Amino acid sequence: MVEKKRRPEAEAEASGVEPRTELLNGGGSGGGPRDDEPKKRRKGGGDGSEGGGKSGSIIDNAQSYELATRVGYQVVASPSKIQEMEKPMEPYHEVFLSFRGSDTHRDITDYLYHSLVDAGIRAYRDDEELRVGKDIGPELLQAIKQSKISIPIFSKQYAASKWCLMELVQMVECKEKWGQEIMPIFYDVEPSEVRKQTRTYGEAIQSHVNKQLYTNETIQNWKAALNKVGKLKGWELKERGKGEFTKEIVQKLLIELKKNYLAVTNCLVEMDDQVDQIMEKIGEQTTGTKIVGIYGMGGVGKTTLATILYNKLLADFDNCCFLSNIRETKIVSLQNQLISDVLRKECPSIKSINEGITEIKNRLSSKKVLLLLDDVDQNTQLEALVGTGECWFSRGSKVIITTRDKELLKVVDFQHELTEMDFGHSLQLFSRHAFGRDSPPAEYVSLSQKAVEICGHLPLALEIIGSLLHRNDINKWKNVLKKLETIPNEKVKNKLNISFEALETQEQEIFLDVCCFFVGFNVRIVTYMWDSCEFFPECSLEVLKQRSLIKIAKGNQLWVHDQLRDLGRVIVRERAREKQSRVWDHEEAIDVLETEETAENLKVLNLTDCKNLLRTPNFSAHQKLEQLILEGCRELVQVDRSIGELKHLVLLNLKYCGKLHTLPDEMEELEALTELLVDHTSITNIPEWKGMEKLETLGAAYCRLLSECNLAGCSTSLSYLNFTSTGISELPFGNFGSLIELNLCWTKIRELPNSIETMKNLRVLRLSHSILEKLPSALGMLEELEEIEAGDCQFLYGEIPTEIRRLSFLKILRLTGTGISNIPKLPESMTELYLTGNRRMRCPDLSNLLNLRVLVLEVKYQNPFDLAPSLNWIGELRKLESLWLGGDGLVTLPSNFNLLAKLRKLKLVLNSLGCLPWLPQNLSYFHFVGQQLMSINLSYLGKLLELKDDGCEQLIKIQDLEHLKNLQRLDLANLPLLVKLPDLTGLKKLWSLAIVGCPKLVEVRGHLESLKELYLEKCESLAKLLDPLTFKHIENLDISRCPKLKKIQGLENSENLIDLCLWGLPLLDKLLDLTNNKELEHLDLYDCPCLVEIRGRLESLKGLDIFKCRSLRKFSDPSSFKKLQYSSIEDCEKLEEILKSDEYRYLKKVRVGGYHRHGYVRRGSRRRDIELEW
Repeated sequence: MVEKKRRPEAEAEASGVEPRTELLNGGGSGGGPRDDEPKKRRKGGGDGSEGGGKSGSIIDNAQSYELATRVGYQVVASPSKIQEMEKPMEPYHEVFLSFRGSDTHRDITDYLYHSLVDAGIRAYRDDEELRVGKDIGPELLQAIKQSKISIPIFSKQYAASKWCLMELVQMVECKEKWGQEIMPIFYDVEPSEVRKQTRTYGEAIQSHVNKQLYTNETIQNWKAALNKVGKLKGWELKERGKGEFTKEIVQKLLIELKKNYLAVTNCLVEMDDQVDQIMEKIGEQTTGTKIVGIYGMGGVGKTTLATILYNKLLADFDNCCFLSNIRETKIVSLQNQLISDVLRKECPSIKSINEGITEIKNRLSSKKVLLLLDDVDQNTQLEALVGTGECWFSRGSKVIITTRDKELLKVVDFQHELTEMDFGHSLQLFSRHAFGRDSPPAEYVSLSQKAVEICGHLPLALEIIGSLLHRNDINKWKNVLKKLETIPNEKVKNKLNISFEALETQEQEIFLDVCCFFVGFNVRIVTYMWDSCEFFPECSLEVLKQRSLIKIAKGNQLWVHDQLRDLGRVIVRERAREKQSRVWDHEEAIDVLETEETAENLKVLNLTDCKNLLRTPNFSAHQKLEQLILEGCRELVQVDRSIGELKHLVLLNLKYCGKLHTLPDEMEELEALTELLVDHTSITNIPEWKGMEKLETLGAAYCRLLSECNLAGCSTSLSYLNFTSTGISELPFGNFGSLIELNLCWTKIRELPNSIETMKNLRVLRLSHSILEKLPSALGMLEELEEIEAGDCQFLYGEIPTEIRRLSFLKILRLTGTGISNIPKLPESMTELYLTGNRRMRCPDLSNLLNLRVLVLEVKYQNPFDLAPSLNWIGELRKLESLWLGGDGLVTLPSNFNLLAKLRKLKLVLNSLGCLPWLPQNLSYFHFVGQQLMSINLSYLGKLLELKDDGCEQLIKIQDLEHLKNLQRLDLANLPLLVKLPDLTGLKKLWSLAIVGCPKLVEVRGHLESLKELYLEKCESLAKLLDPLTFKHIENLDISRCPKLKKIQGLENSENLIDLCLWGLPLLDKLLDLTNNKELEHLDLYDCPCLVEIRGRLESLKGLDIFKCRSLRKFSDPSSFKKLQYSSIEDCEKLEEILKSDEYRYLKKVRVGGYHRHGYVRRGSRRRDIELEW
């Protein structure tokens, strides 16, 4: 039960001889041999572990596995590793005691140690006096990691021992990484002595410094560990007796060790960001009772995230309960389990829900409880377990709820939506189930990527499909994936189908419509159609959103997860063929049209992108047709006159039928039609269709030949009218009293008539890029107006009518690039305002716009004698989230600028500004352009994610850049005086770095462990790049016009490199061996005159561009270019001579020659400017 580890005598520390220590492998996949590697027998053991079972890997044991689940990861292991991880490894400790033997060995340590043993607690007692060497050995390191709780016993001489300090640093690391508990004992010192390193602790640290045996970093780590642990709540012995003291400690430890940490599904992929986000709301630093609700579609990982949170919170609770599978469990049973788990004893069985509610209130109201309710699907469950008013438990309780239905979370303090993973984490999770490792083998990369796309980044699907394909050959993979492209996996389907079956009939119909036809459609447009079918779409769409079955994406577009879309289509297909009501595949649709027995039941016909359709068929036999979708039938020239017989047709979609010039007159007989889309067609006029009295949506955008339009017959019903980029020169005649949105962008309309005041329901008016000359005062009569967009109307001059202040619902006003000179007082309802590009415009006073969230403002002098405009009001806009501020006249910013606490995005284009003010500290994105700025220091912006510095012609240095620990993207452009940058190693999260137009920059220093994109251009003095290890994970590398750069060290280790582009590097004489670049798909070389050879097997190469590399003689292995799809080799005389040989057969499509290629477009560049969305 207890192990006291004693080490043999060895050379004294003073001898300077270091014992050999084995490197511990902390790999996330367990550290054992991979499935594709032969298992190697290690010294001392025959099972792949060292010493006959002692750990050779810090996560290859049950206890470390348990601890790992508390970090913020989903644990992933191949099925073959699960049994191995379930076996507890010996020695296995619950408590680790750290002490200075000369101080406490025969006193409190022995007493406590034996008390723990007597209580059945497995303890590890280390004797630091018996150690040798400079480092903690692997056994001791493992003992600390395996323990659930570490107890440092702080005595007067504790800090005098380097061993004790090393142990303490390891304890703190385990606490921060894995949530391990530290419970300090202050034996004969005060906590403040430890925390502040005063008295004997200060003397001990100084003694270590004086010995000059340890690096400054080591000393700082020791001091930081003392400071952190000294702040923790622990025990102070003082005048108390050892018996009473140890009894208290043992009782507390027994309570802690009895807690059951929940096992997390075997999948470890990082979820740190989401865990941290929720812990900020409900963690130990929060007071009061907190309820958090996690919602998302089935299989997205809600239970995993909730379990991680539960484990991280568990240390602060004596009373805890996890109620799983609530959907399928009776409420009374759940109530019984809740009471029994919290009280830790069997209780009399509850007979009814009301009795259970009474018992929970009476017996648990004084308890501080941690409760996890998993998979809640009814409000009655919450009412019976926690109450929907005030929580029934004591102050400080935490409740975590997971559900698919957002509607159930109205009572929670914080809601968190969990969406599917990004591609990188999805591939990692899939690989661990399919291969038992973090990434797929080279021959499986493309198939694995395809599998991830089929799974739609959904954790449940990734786990199931990955396990299904485990240990199968490539042919089996191809067959399975081909099947999954059309038919979802049965287990995944059944899991997702639960949500569908819980819907009402109308909700199911709308969901199936979206899956089959309307992914990517504007909600407003399709809503009109469902309205005509009396489906009450607003309510149904809200239900679908709350249950995470659909989302409303940017641009008000409908979005459905691929797995759910496929599920919906399978449901439609499973219905009997003769009753099939929806057809979305055009080949299948044509077959249905030719089958009489199916024609009468057809309600939805989708012939999207049918390439051979010249004329529509006769529709006489399709009387029940409600939706006809012919979008993208680019050869269609005629719509059959029989379309007038479709009395139930509510949607006609003819978008992108570019050869369609006319519409049949019989269309006026479509009395049920609510939505007509003719965008991107060649129609020239829209006649007066008197019979279309229900038409609500007319889309005619980009009908460039359309010049006439008569809407008198349907104007009263129209809600949405889009004439973007047409030849319309005046507003059609009619009564548009129902119109909600009017789009006249890029039209020839010069003037809006005063009759526009009759559009009493208009909410959105879009006029951008039109030749409009004036805004009418009648705008002030449109009381429902919420958005006016008139950007880039170059002929729009004068003033905004003062009547605009009447628009009490106005939220968005865009007036960029106009001639407007005066801005009147705007309504306080405004949330977004865009005013740029006009030298005549006076600086407005916006002090009343306290609800403003987005402001884009360019302030300029009207003449050189103007005073600088005042912006003192800007600090009062406390809700501002995004700010773009520009102007030549601004030399300072208001002193209250830093009060904008909610500001996240900031762009300053201020060429007269000499120094930056103190910026708001919550900024995530900062882009600055300023010619006069000489130095900047942004080290206090700890939350900054993206930084762009452009056109600062006087900038000499950027101070403390390395302190921006959360920075992810850095873009430095056009800084002619910048000579050097600080070491960037501290930017642990930086994944994109772009440096352009910095001619005096000599080197870029540091090791960027997360870097994926590097773009360097026009850095004429640059001779040295980042640490070679930086290139290990890089995916896109683009270097051009850096003439002093001779070599790129580390490129040979770039295992993830996809795009490599090297331009204008005259001193580059060779590329290092690219054999390890198995993912390289595109290689672009231009004007590298000294380059002689390209070495390596480029098995994934798809594109090859080489130009003006006149010394290039050969590829070392052209036979590996089997996946090459295109290539262009020009002005490479020595290479062109050998291209005709058989070994270059894979370059058959190569374009060769010594001529200049006109209009050559450089394709290698993958640089993406940091531009904020405004």
